[in-house]
Amino acid sequence: METPPRKKKSPWKIVLIVLGVVLLIGGSAFGYFVFKANETAENANKELERGDKSERRDETIDLTKDHFSVLLAGVDGGASLEEGRSDSLMVATFNKESRQVTLVSIPRDSYVDIILDEGEPFKDKINHAYAYGGIDTTIATVENLLDIPIDYYATINFDGIEDLVDAVGGVEIDVLIPISGKATGNVELEPGVQVLNGKEALAYARMRKQDPAGDIGRAGRQQQVIEAIINEATTINSFTKLNRIMNAVGENIRTNMSLSEASQLQPYTKSLKSFNRETLEGTDLTLNGVYYYELDPADLRDAQALLQTELGMPVTADEPSTDETDDSMTETTIY
Repeated sequence: METPPRKKKSPWKIVLIVLGVVLLIGGSAFGYFVFKANETAENANKELERGDKSERRDETIDLTKDHFSVLLAGVDGGASLEEGRSDSLMVATFNKESRQVTLVSIPRDSYVDIILDEGEPFKDKINHAYAYGGIDTTIATVENLLDIPIDYYATINFDGIEDLVDAVGGVEIDVLIPISGKATGNVELEPGVQVLNGKEALAYARMRKQDPAGDIGRAGRQQQVIEAIINEATTINSFTKLNRIMNAVGENIRTNMSLSEASQLQPYTKSLKSFNRETLEGTDLTLNGVYYYELDPADLRDAQALLQTELGMPVTADEPSTDETDDSMTETTIY
């Protein structure tokens, strides 16, 4: 018996907007949104090689009944969405019972097992997984690290953040640290609550070297920007802005979530404005002159337990790992 074709896909921006559009704007706006989403869907669609279901799932999930997870990956702005490295990785879980959305950031330099379709796992920075095998290898690596299934994904060219922020008319951000200089595109920001345009928001989200907290600080700022975009997107009542957003989506985003699936996420509207936010913690590690970020085993177990609980899974992360970092392991490094 042949498997029926999946419904036409639409951009991840649906997840950020459709919740508010359906509830706040009404049927006519939603009809326009669906039309525009389908118009841009061809460019935004990218299926996973594994198919519809994670190998960690017994059966395909039902969004009307099940908890689920989404991997958000920001790709280096200079690369296409099919190449380069993931500059930012976040895992979001959606709990059907509590309507809670939990967002966990994974530092880009985290020293982890890279999981390939063929061959033995090897240690490297987690952001290199995308270069080794695109989103499929990245998902397999994240699933192995966090011991959870990844049901959906969305990748965004990080430069697309600039387009999205401008499309929603700017975002209000409580800027935590001052930034300046050529590394930020000559963007100058001082601490405090302010409305940022696309260029400013991108610089704020990407800057790392000027942050005393390094990659951890940047992960927190990226969460701030994403949350601010959602806050603006879910209150949009302008067809002009919807059109701008959808144009930005088609050029910068890939996802495997369908329009029909996204339309079932209305109950999470309020939760999308108030994430439970976490970032994996660890310590600096240098091997053979290369910098890595070694995740703290206890903190990783806590994150695994949190995500497993939010997904309604048995908690398997209650015992300390006996594996120690083996500096003699074969390393494959991308520079």
